[in-house]
Amino acid sequence: MQTLPKIEETLIAVIKTLPIEKQQALLEFAEFLQAKTIPKNPSKRIKGLWANADINLTEEELAATRKEMWANFPKDIEI
Repeated sequence: MQTLPKIEETLIAVIKTLPIEKQQALLEFAEFLQAKTIPKNPSKRIKGLWANADINLTEEELAATRKEMWANFPKDIEI
């Protein structure tokens, strides 16, 4: 396997031989690869987002809200 400086030298030499359109495509691909390697922040769980909120819903309140939400949902959907 090539060492890092040797890989860089080889890449630069190859890039210089490519037409400008190919260099642009290579740049876009390199940026794509770079974006893939940036670690993403782990998403927070919904429970964690609302953990400190003082929300206390009863089962009856949840049932009433569900009933209201689904009241106008079409019953005769054709598949």
